[in-house]
Amino acid sequence: MPHKLEIGQTVISTVYIREFVAVYEVVRLMPEDVTGEPQYRLRNTTSGVEIVSRECGVTPYRSDTTSPGRY
Repeated sequence: MPHKLEIGQTVISTVYIREFVAVYEVVRLMPEDVTGEPQYRLRNTTSGVEIVSRECGVTPYRSDTTSPGRY
C-alpha cells in the first residue's frame, strides 16, 4: 500500500495519549508494518519529540481551520 502522506507534511495524531492533541511533521516514510499499513516517523512541532505512527493514527492538518483535514 503506498504512503498517502509526504515528508514535511503537517499532521495531527488521532491516537490521543493522556487526552493531548499534538501536531506533528512527517520526517521520514517508514516501511509497512506486518499488516501492510504504511508507517511514518513524526516530529512534534512544539516539543521536537519523535514518534512512529501507522497511517491510521494520523490525519492531515489544515492550518486554515481548527479541524483536521481529510485525505
